[in-house]
Amino acid sequence: MYSSRVFGVEDSRKLKFDKGIMMDHKDGMNWLMMGDCLDRMKEIPAGSVDLVLTDPPYNIARDNNFNTMGRAGIDFGEWDKGADIFSYISEVSRILNKNGSFVVFNAWKNLGDIVRYAQPLGFDTKDMLRLEKSNPMPRNRDRRYVTDYECAIWFTKSGGKWTFNRQDEKYQRPKFVHSIDKGFHPTQKSLKLMEDLVLIHSNVGGTIVDCFMGSGTTGVACKNLGRKFIGIEMDENYYKTSKNRILGEV
Repeated sequence: MYSSRVFGVEDSRKLKFDKGIMMDHKDGMNWLMMGDCLDRMKEIPAGSVDLVLTDPPYNIARDNNFNTMGRAGIDFGEWDKGADIFSYISEVSRILNKNGSFVVFNAWKNLGDIVRYAQPLGFDTKDMLRLEKSNPMPRNRDRRYVTDYECAIWFTKSGGKWTFNRQDEKYQRPKFVHSIDKGFHPTQKSLKLMEDLVLIHSNVGGTIVDCFMGSGTTGVACKNLGRKFIGIEMDENYYKTSKNRILGEV
């Protein structure tokens, strides 16, 4: 419904991130942008997106002692320290169509603040989703519970008729059990997890946005399932990784 507006020829506006624009890729199914999502999302037409599925910084990175056992601890990098995890939600509200959904992962400590920020922008909070990790990061087992889960919030536009493609014969439980994927990004989500969410919350041919694209797993899921994808990533190395994965070059 919206593909002709979103995936047509770019206009001639002068854009802020010249280097990012030069590295952009745009074809009939993918629009990959390098730059800050607070700026680049403004290029996406209002009401043109069916689902925003994204995994922003959690602001939990710090030094710890668990850098063995094949894991890198939780000092993920400067990008996960002091990040703005709210302002982009205004643009999410603008680009989603009236029946669209917004699924956002974050640390459990941040979820309440995200809900309080999103609701005045025209979102209804539907459910909390749980990712249970079959291979969680190690922890001091004599002092703490192991953190074997992450959470996401599912929002819809107020008054909308949202897409919900139930995949279970009885009830769709908000629990997804997957292992942690390795190889491209320190907080990389499972491809199967992202495929599950794309299947449930969008339809074939729909337009999906990930404004914190990272290593491009959401884009790969969209490619596998026949959805159009718009991804934004500000780190040049991760952008290149995403582009190569989504275009099938790795």
